[in-house]
Amino acid sequence: MIRSYRIEAHACRLVEGEADLETAVWIDLLHPTPDEDRTVEDATGAQIPTREEMVEIEPSSRLYSDEGVSVMTAPVMVRSTGDYPQMTEVSFVLTRRQLITVRYDEPVSFENFANAVMQAPRICTGPGTVFVSLLDAIVDRIADTLEAADRELDALGRDTFTGERQSGELHKRMQRLGRAGEVVSKARMSLVGLSRVVAHARGLDALRRHDTSDNLRLVQRDVETLIEHAASLAGKSTFLLDALLGMISIEQNAIIKTFSVVAVLFLPPTLIASIYGMNFAFMPELDWRIGYPLALLAMIGSMGGTYAFFKRKGWI
Repeated sequence: MIRSYRIEAHACRLVEGEADLETAVWIDLLHPTPDEDRTVEDATGAQIPTREEMVEIEPSSRLYSDEGVSVMTAPVMVRSTGDYPQMTEVSFVLTRRQLITVRYDEPVSFENFANAVMQAPRICTGPGTVFVSLLDAIVDRIADTLEAADRELDALGRDTFTGERQSGELHKRMQRLGRAGEVVSKARMSLVGLSRVVAHARGLDALRRHDTSDNLRLVQRDVETLIEHAASLAGKSTFLLDALLGMISIEQNAIIKTFSVVAVLFLPPTLIASIYGMNFAFMPELDWRIGYPLALLAMIGSMGGTYAFFKRKGWI
């Protein structure tokens, strides 16, 4: 799908399809087909990276400039509010006249930015302005995601140290913690990729205009601050994981302790029963009329004595 944005009569207009791509300021390619890639390449003169090229991890394949065209690829988090957040690669192709974005998923930040562009035409004044504003929108979305993860970790900490400690509740908290930790990890991965894009972009001649350069510097500062915040949240999630694992271990030890105490309590009665269960010919107690009740009393007394001893020692 091809969507292009252009300035007409002091307003930003959205055009879907292949019409008038030469006059567009921002061309957004969503799940592009090879034919759509070729159409945009013919209209702009820029080489559009393929999906296979976008997922390569070496910096030379993700950040490069050639004949006035700069290609920058960064990971962006998607479905951050779902059960399992994921990452998608987004390429920014910056030419002298246009910004081309290539993506194979739908991050919320792009939808929010597209709405903002329609309401604030000044964003569409040039490819550099669109590029920096789009980066800022992506960073803002990551910041919102980290704020939500921070609140979730705070709630988990409160529930862990003041709430119920039953095994079912601990299991649910482990699941919540795992999801929050995954969100923080992917947010940090996205921020690191964006920091490389911003560092590369600051060296481009096309973005050295005063206002664009200042805004790009602000984006870089935000990214660096959020990376530190994400590292702090990762430490908090690790602390909560250790606490939850410790509580699960304590609960398991309590269960094992209960079984051990029960086994020891039954050990003296078992010894008495074993003695009188031996098949010797001469056992005077077997002829006593009160032998059976005395044996039962001895078993009960031995259990009571063992329990009292454990209680006095503080073992139970």
